[in-house]
Amino acid sequence: MFNRKLPLNLALSQAFSSAKVISAVSLTALLLIGCGSDNETETEPEVESEQAPVDSGSDSDSDTGSGQENASWSLVWSDEFDGAEIDATKWNLAHNCYGGGNEELQCYTQRADNSQVVDGKLVITALREDFNGPAVALGDPNYDANDTSKQQPYTSARLDSTHKGDWKYGRFEIKAKMPQGQGTWPAIWMLPTDWVYGPWAGSGEIDIMEAVNLKVITNGDESQTPESRVHGTLHYGKAWPGNVYSGAEYSLPHGANPADDFHVYALEWEQDEIRWYVDDVHFATQRSTGWYSQYTDAEGILQQAPEDAPYNQAFHMILNFAVGGTWAGNVNNTGVDESVFPQTMEVDYVRVYECSVAPTTGSGCATIDEAAAVVEGHQPPAITTPSTDIGAGPEFIMFDDALAQGLALDGYNPDGSITLQTLTVEGRGEVLQMDKVGATGNAYFSYPPTADLSHWANNGYLVFDINLLSIDDNVELLVKIDSGWPNVSDINVTLPELNTWTEVKISIAELVANGNRFSPGSVADLAAVVNPFVIEALGNISLQIDNVRYEYQLTEVDELVVYDDEVKPPYSIGHYAANGLVDIAQVDAGGDYGAVTQFSFNTDEAVVYYQSTGLGQDVSQFSFVEFDVNVLTDPRSQRDFNIKVDCGHPCSSGDFAITTPDIATWTHYKLALADLVSHAGSSLDLTQVDTPLVIFPAWGNQNGVVMQVDNVQLTK
Repeated sequence: MFNRKLPLNLALSQAFSSAKVISAVSLTALLLIGCGSDNETETEPEVESEQAPVDSGSDSDSDTGSGQENASWSLVWSDEFDGAEIDATKWNLAHNCYGGGNEELQCYTQRADNSQVVDGKLVITALREDFNGPAVALGDPNYDANDTSKQQPYTSARLDSTHKGDWKYGRFEIKAKMPQGQGTWPAIWMLPTDWVYGPWAGSGEIDIMEAVNLKVITNGDESQTPESRVHGTLHYGKAWPGNVYSGAEYSLPHGANPADDFHVYALEWEQDEIRWYVDDVHFATQRSTGWYSQYTDAEGILQQAPEDAPYNQAFHMILNFAVGGTWAGNVNNTGVDESVFPQTMEVDYVRVYECSVAPTTGSGCATIDEAAAVVEGHQPPAITTPSTDIGAGPEFIMFDDALAQGLALDGYNPDGSITLQTLTVEGRGEVLQMDKVGATGNAYFSYPPTADLSHWANNGYLVFDINLLSIDDNVELLVKIDSGWPNVSDINVTLPELNTWTEVKISIAELVANGNRFSPGSVADLAAVVNPFVIEALGNISLQIDNVRYEYQLTEVDELVVYDDEVKPPYSIGHYAANGLVDIAQVDAGGDYGAVTQFSFNTDEAVVYYQSTGLGQDVSQFSFVEFDVNVLTDPRSQRDFNIKVDCGHPCSSGDFAITTPDIATWTHYKLALADLVSHAGSSLDLTQVDTPLVIFPAWGNQNGVVMQVDNVQLTK
C-alpha cells in the first residue's frame, strides 16, 4: 500500500502521491532530467476491460472465485468472515495514531466501532472523531500501547496476518467494496514477514489494490468523470529513501465504480513474475527483470540481492482504510471532505491458494491475458566502492562545485515532484538546484555503507549557502541527518529572503538532539550515518544550495572541552612509548571528579596525550589550557612533569615544565597559551592545533608513576 515514506509494518509508511499510478521514473532518470535530458516519462497505459465483471453479490457461499474454478489452485487459507467477530487466530489489529509516516489523519483502533464482522462481512469504518493514542506504531522502538500523546481527527482500522498467515507465492483473492469521497484511501496489500533484505522497501511490498477519493468529480474536470481507478504496485530497491516503485492502474468496464459494489481483487505471484486481476480480468504483469533489491550487510557494505529478490520470501496480508495523507489529500479536490464520513470498506472474503503444480515456485497455474500491460520497472543502480575516510575532517566538504568523492546525489521522489539539476551561477560556479511541486519528497547526499561522523558532535556545524527562489506560504524547510529509519534527526531552517544567497549554520549537536518529528524519541546516530545531508521542503519550493559542509565553529564557544568524564569528539586518548608501555584506563575517581583517565607508566620513555588525529583547529581565540592531575604513586626522587601543545609534528610548543603536583591530591593547572608560544624552542601555531595536551613525567625517569587526568579544556 501507498508509496510509503516509512515501512508501515515497522510503524513507518510512505506516501503514494500520484493521481495516475504508472511505471515510475527512476531516481537516476530524475537526476538526468535535471541535467538537461527530456522531461518525459514512459508510462504504462491505463487498462479498461470490456469483459463483464464477475457476480458482485455479497453471498460468499455462492461465490467460488477463480481459485476454485482452476483446479490447479488449491485453497490453503481463507477467512469468510462468517463468525460473530474478527478471528484473532488470523488477524492482528493495529493500535496507533501514527499517521503512517505520510501525514494520514486517522488513529487505528481495536474498537468494534472501527472494525467488526457484520452479516458475513468484515466492515472497517472510518469515523470523524477526535481520538488520542500512541504517536508511533508497533515496531518502532519508542512504541507504547498506553501512550495517548497524539491526537487525530479520524478513527479507522488496520488488520494484518503477520505470523498468522504468511506465504511465498500463490493466488490471493479478496472480494471487497470500497469507500468513497475525498480523502478516503483503502488498501489491500502485503509486506514481508521477516524483512530478509533489510528495512522498507529493500525487502519489498506488494500492493494488490489501493484507491483514493473514489466517486469524487475533480473540480475543473470538463468530463465530470467520477474517480474510479484502482492501482496495483510493487515497492522495492533499497531501504527508504533509496526505494523505487512501479505499477499500473485499472478502471472497471462500462463506468462501474469500486465504491458501488463488491469486486474481486486478485494477485497471482510466482517465482520471477507477479500478475494483477480485477473480476478475473488480468490487467498488469511485473517480472523480476524489472525489480531488484540492494541491502547493507553486517559489515555495512551495500550488496546486490539475488535476481528475484525481494519477492522470494514470505509476505503477509494487510487490510486497512486510511484517511487523508500525502496521496489522498493531495489529488482530486485535495484535503479531506469530512461531510462524507462515516465511510466503510467491506470485505466479503479473503482466500489464499497454492499452485498444486509447483508449490515451491508457484509456476504452472497462471491465468494470462496477452493484452495485459507489462510494467517495465527499474534496473538496479551500480554499487560503487565507498571511500574509507569519508567525513574525517578537519572539514567535511560535501558539495563545492561538485559532489565529494564517495557521496552520491539521490532523492526520495515517488511522484516525480522533485527535479534536481546542477547549474552554473556567475561568481559561484556550479550549484545544486531543487524544484519541488507537491508535499512529498526530498534530496540528499548518501553514503552507500555508513559513516562514523561522531567526531562532529562536539562543536561541529552543518553549514551551507542557500538561495531561495520561490516558496509557497507556510511551507517549512527541513534539513536532516539520517542514520536509517527511524534514527533520523531534523530541524527547521529559518527561511532567508528571496533571491539572496545566505549562509545557514546549524549546530550538529542541536540538530541531532532535536530528534525525529515523525517518530518521537528517535534520533540520528552520528556513528552510523547513511545520509549526512538531507534537505526537504514540506510543500512547493525552488531553491539553490552551495558550499555544503561540516566544519568546526570554535568561535561560537567560550571553552573547548577535550575531556570531562569522557573524551569528547573529535579527540581521542593515546600514547607514544619508545619502549615498554603505558596502561590507560577509565576509572571512577569519586567525589566531584567521577570518571577520569588513569595512566600507569611501565617505561621511562613515553608520553600520553589527547589528540584529534589529522585535524588541526584554530584555537587562537582561547587564552589558556586547563586540566586537573592527581598523582597516585610516584617512586622517583626527582619528580619533574612536563606538558606540550602540538600542532602536527614537528610543530609544537616543546617540553614545558609544570609545578610538581602533590601525591594523592588533585592539582588544577591553568597555563597561558601565550607562554607556550613564546617558550624557548617553541614552534606552536595556535591556528592548527591537533593535540591540546601532551603530559608526561620527565623523559627518562617515569617508571612506576600512576597519575589521573580530568577536566582538560581550552578556555578564554
